[in-house]
Amino acid sequence: MEKLTFETIKTYQSFESTEEMDKAVRGFLYKHKWELSEGDLKVLQQIWRHSVKVIGVSFAKYEYIAEQANVSRRTAMRAVKKFVEKGLIKKIPTARMNGKQGVNILIIQPFASIDSLKTDVSPHAVTPADTPNKTEKKQDSLCEKDLKPNNVKKEIEPTVEQLDTSFLPDTVNPLFVNAAKPFFSAMDIYHLWKRVILVYNKMKLQKELEDVIDQVIYAFKQTVFAKKLGSIKSSFAGYFYGVLYSVLVVEKRKEMKGKYYDFLDEQYEV
Repeated sequence: MEKLTFETIKTYQSFESTEEMDKAVRGFLYKHKWELSEGDLKVLQQIWRHSVKVIGVSFAKYEYIAEQANVSRRTAMRAVKKFVEKGLIKKIPTARMNGKQGVNILIIQPFASIDSLKTDVSPHAVTPADTPNKTEKKQDSLCEKDLKPNNVKKEIEPTVEQLDTSFLPDTVNPLFVNAAKPFFSAMDIYHLWKRVILVYNKMKLQKELEDVIDQVIYAFKQTVFAKKLGSIKSSFAGYFYGVLYSVLVVEKRKEMKGKYYDFLDEQYEV
């Protein structure tokens, strides 16, 4: 078993970009989603979300994945085993500095894209049935209507005001959404979350963003309180950025302090 360090983890990066990773996961879901339970899908979502810092690699513990997915640890382990068997994930065991077993590195593997899976079908799959069912007939007729110029209708798009928080992408942490939605619209929450990402990337923390979400929400609440007091002279987003920056600086110092003590332990180890 390898010792778990960030340098070790980086050697397992399996994709050049998050777009490539997303295509692989979506291709897997296109082919296997019908075989997966709701719990499996929740676990996959969490592994997927935690494979961004080193693209394609998650080193979150089973306990954390299970907690975030709202499933049992056993369900998380079974789901990972299923993903390994189906070729989406490779599991690498690691060891701690003291020699004990550490967390498993979960590496998302390249997988056929949806487009290639659509074209990779047998002749039987493209041969029309002698008696197509009513649903297929209805779908065909709808497609034909869509192609006729006379039936082209102006597409109705929802307004910003009609978008509630359920429209927000999964990348926005749900705990942050719950804290912010009594005060802001979905679009405002989305833009505030972009500030969170900006500060987090600037800090270069070893922790995942989800691991410091309590601090993020604390900074948000402090900003709301300052707004209610009339203490904010600039924009809410700008003030929030400053508060969050100062909060995460403290987390960065803790990490650096921990590294310093680890260095001393190594130097004076008997």
